[in-house]
Amino acid sequence: MAGFKWTDDLSVGNTMIDNDHQHLFALVNKLYEAMSSGKGNAVLGEILDELITYTKSHFGREERLMQQLSYPEYSGHKAEHDKLVSEVSELERSFQAGAMTLSSKVYMFLNDWLNTHIKARDKLLGQAAKAVR
Repeated sequence: MAGFKWTDDLSVGNTMIDNDHQHLFALVNKLYEAMSSGKGNAVLGEILDELITYTKSHFGREERLMQQLSYPEYSGHKAEHDKLVSEVSELERSFQAGAMTLSSKVYMFLNDWLNTHIKARDKLLGQAAKAVR
């Protein structure tokens, strides 16, 4: 398993969104680095809390942009955001209750979700934002 790498194909062409995504990747890689050094569970709660907080801020910025654009895919896109926040919040609750110790599972989930969401949803949002410039 390798760290989550930012590549040009993940850029949506919007500086705000791309910067936010790069910060999210940094948080996921922080988890990976901790796992690689055998400290994944020691920092998992802290990373999940930071990830939830930052993700909510990022999603808020994306959703405001979608509203400004009268983006036709707003409700479906927002539903995916809401689902991720719920799932990561549940992971954090499980961790705090002592029911979860597999940080590699969390890492893979986040890596897959971000990669898929960016390429399937956020690219379309980036295109819509470019079209109104």
